[in-house]
Amino acid sequence: MGRVSSLRITPTMLHSIDRDGRIQEVSDLWLQTLGYTWEEVIGRRSTEFLSEESARYAREVVLPAFFQTGTCDVEYEMRRKDGTLLPVRLRGTALRSESGAFDRSIAVIEDLSEQRALEQKMFEAQKLESLAFMAGNIAHDFNNLLASVVGNAQLALRHASDIAGAASPLHNILAASARAADLCRQLLAYSGRGQFEIEDLELAGLVRELAEVLQVNVGKRVRIELQLDEPGGRVHVDATQIRQIVMNLVINAGEAIGERDGTITIRTTQCELDAATIAQTSHRDAVPGRYVELVVEDTGPGMTPDVRAQIFDPFFSTKGTGRGLGLAAVHGIVRGHHGTLQVASEPGRGTRFSIFLPLATADNQPRPRRPTPPLRPRGTIAIVEDDELLRDTLAMQLFEAGYDVKCTGDVEEALEMSRSAGIETFLVDVMLQHTSGHELARKLHGERPGVHVVLMSGYNQMKLPRMPNTRFLRKPFTEHELLHALERRR
Repeated sequence: MGRVSSLRITPTMLHSIDRDGRIQEVSDLWLQTLGYTWEEVIGRRSTEFLSEESARYAREVVLPAFFQTGTCDVEYEMRRKDGTLLPVRLRGTALRSESGAFDRSIAVIEDLSEQRALEQKMFEAQKLESLAFMAGNIAHDFNNLLASVVGNAQLALRHASDIAGAASPLHNILAASARAADLCRQLLAYSGRGQFEIEDLELAGLVRELAEVLQVNVGKRVRIELQLDEPGGRVHVDATQIRQIVMNLVINAGEAIGERDGTITIRTTQCELDAATIAQTSHRDAVPGRYVELVVEDTGPGMTPDVRAQIFDPFFSTKGTGRGLGLAAVHGIVRGHHGTLQVASEPGRGTRFSIFLPLATADNQPRPRRPTPPLRPRGTIAIVEDDELLRDTLAMQLFEAGYDVKCTGDVEEALEMSRSAGIETFLVDVMLQHTSGHELARKLHGERPGVHVVLMSGYNQMKLPRMPNTRFLRKPFTEHELLHALERRR
């Protein structure tokens, strides 16, 4: 009796089974964790408390080997009394009689639920990082192609005015390219490399301005309730992208509520995030400190864990075919602004999205924009672009615009060109094969302090080092935007 009592009060999940596989003894922690009473457990086979798959694995693989070796170390799913499953690690040892025959066994059981939850979070983070990296690279390469498509279409349109029926298809090409460019911007937002126009604004004020538009979008049966801090916390953000976050979250909440009456609560407040709290959010590399929190909470049906695990995947939708990047873009925009987010949702309990953006401080004020300088005359331009198709397209556009044009895809040749007289402007791609465009710009300025450089990229200009006499041109661009960037000094 003393031995049984000692096993029951041990602070570990333990059970002992006889030679027929029936439970003889069990610890109180085992009972508490799985929700059973002593009477419900003793005398039953241990495999009855496993999931169907784990029980089959135990009968076919683990137990035959255990009777041969006398030990086992295996991971199972145990079934609680309420039907839910608990991941565990079971380490068993056989106890034999003096004759060496199997008498009974004792097993120590470790609850792996916290470890599994951490592993799932890490898996989700790695998956999103991989998808973001892929999306950013696809958008960069696709922007190069789009820049060439747009440039050639504009060149053809200029010469097609006297060809019957040619203008309309070319206009259609340009319209389709504009839509493709918008998709690229969404991909860059998802990858966290899409912010372009940073400004200082009050987050509560931005939400207040959107309130009427948001109410129209969700319909009359859904009430939008604002709980905005006064005065609101200020953030340094791309206002267009933050509006996209608010619109996406509110429209998704309205669609989740559906035809029922419901409420969407939008709340802003200031908070402090420490490292432990950040570790429970989507972007665990966010920096501890002061944040402005934007909460969008609905009274909809909530999400199952399976749906919750996929909501940030590109083009995922619970409404059939995915219609866009949606929440994937929200995820990337938050990351691109050095923020983080949390999602809480259960079936029947609605959904709450919490977006955290760093509070604006004197140390991270955006630089004021400089006034637009006067036009400068056309001259000789060197194009440094290793994509041959785009390089040829740019050369034709600039030649027809009246420039003398020199081209190269090689960095050393570009530096050699800078030593020749006459080249005052370099049009440089940020992503070159053997070096970065801004590194080449730095070398060009080192050799020719007065040289004018225009950097081309589909990525975020805010991540580029600031240099004198340097402009930024976002791909894909129109001929007008190209000439405008070349004709003005910074």
